[in-house]
Amino acid sequence: MPNGVWVFIEPGEHDIAPISRELLGKGRELAEALGQPLAALIIGSQVETLTERAFALGAASAYLVDDPALAHYTSDGYVAAAAALIREHAPELLLTGTSFQMRDFAAALAAELNVGLVVDATAITLEDGQISVVRPSHGGNVLNTMQFGAARPAIIAARKQSFPAAQAQAERSGQVIRGTLPATAMRTQVTETSAKSGAVNLADASVIVSGGRGLGNAENYYKLIPPLAAALGGAYGASRAIVDAGWVPYEHQVGQTGKTVSPKLYLACGISGAIQHLAGMRTSRTIVAINQDADAPIFRAATYGITGDVNEILPLLTAELQQRLG
Repeated sequence: MPNGVWVFIEPGEHDIAPISRELLGKGRELAEALGQPLAALIIGSQVETLTERAFALGAASAYLVDDPALAHYTSDGYVAAAAALIREHAPELLLTGTSFQMRDFAAALAAELNVGLVVDATAITLEDGQISVVRPSHGGNVLNTMQFGAARPAIIAARKQSFPAAQAQAERSGQVIRGTLPATAMRTQVTETSAKSGAVNLADASVIVSGGRGLGNAENYYKLIPPLAAALGGAYGASRAIVDAGWVPYEHQVGQTGKTVSPKLYLACGISGAIQHLAGMRTSRTIVAINQDADAPIFRAATYGITGDVNEILPLLTAELQQRLG
């Protein structure tokens, strides 16, 4: 019999990763609807402290494999550790994020267990006990609703900022169930990792201000977009057109061939709204478009639209925000 809803816990810079907080919140909702417990799945080296954070955020138990061989992510190690626990304890559902590592992990684990997988989920519901998942496709123009067969666990990799984050509660505790890493042939060995210089974490940003060709040139981009992003406490992105033109590094590109983002607020400044760009930001909760072309496609996706010259509007908007927000 299936035993609970599990959330794979990813470590963050000072806490568990934001996506794991979101999935613990959603996982608790699904677990209550199924009448099953919520559990955390924690794999790595020296990661036992993450169990306490998972308990504070709602998990009733934590399945833990802590082994020096798991200090760096590899498909072989993480899948072997997770598969052994899942075969023994039989969860109903496993939720993960959609980072590069988690996409690899979720797919390899589903193949190992011969179970169903949905990636890039933006909504998860229960209908008569059946798990239903919504996944955007075709640049966000199509919403696919998918259901799982009888094989368990159902594995769902969810898009960041699709669900409210779980809130910590003081003095919560839970049970730690320890697993071990089975004898596994590690085909990949990580010898060194280092942070990329100038890397931009658009995927975790709750506010993104992006610029496009309507800004006119690179000088205007840097004069207007980063200050507005800073005033809002957000990150700054770009359309493919100005990345290809050499105005902005690729790390800032939002779109089908760049980053897929789902912030709470997305400002598209001087961006016409080509399908490639819409594919990367259409699931943002609130979209504000500023463009002097009233017929630009971006307005069809926008929550709010301003028709006008970004080079005139953005300095006024930034100054007003700086004054109001101090």
